Amino acid sequence: MKNTLLICLIVATMLSCTNPKQATSERTEAVEFIYQPTYQSSFDMGSDQKVLLIQEMHQYIINKDYDKAVSYLTDDVVFSLDNGTTLEGKESVLQFMKEAYSAVSINDYSVAVNFTVVGENEVEWVLMWDNGTIENADGAKYSYSWMEAFAFTGDKVSYLNQYAKPILATE
Repeated sequence: MKNTLLICLIVATMLSCTNPKQATSERTEAVEFIYQPTYQSSFDMGSDQKVLLIQEMHQYIINKDYDKAVSYLTDDVVFSLDNGTTLEGKESVLQFMKEAYSAVSINDYSVAVNFTVVGENEVEWVLMWDNGTIENADGAKYSYSWMEAFAFTGDKVSYLNQYAKPILATE
């Protein structure tokens, strides 16, 4: 009896491993979009090494090593920030980091999504959704969710487009 049960379990295990999985979501009909996206139908996944570069840059910002953080940027980098401000050039970004981040702490930083895409124009973008809590000098805490897109020229960031959603932290 034990041998029969053991053989049944082995056969069931083998069958479950060889059955192809059904797709959980299939596209059954083509959708005609009103606006044709330029990247959606023609991008490839990029290098995970670019994601690592962005994560390293964030780590330097959090640790207040702004000179090291801007070493990841091209000299003519452009930052389009969530408040509508545009920063042009590495020195401008460095000055901004020193002024904006020196008096605050970034806590509970985490990344929800990060991946790299390359479009037909060969520009490689790191797309990141991240979260953190900013603590001001007076102890006020604000949680933020950011959505950022970083364009690369070689191994340096040449453009950042940032969106943010602040949420008052509850304790």
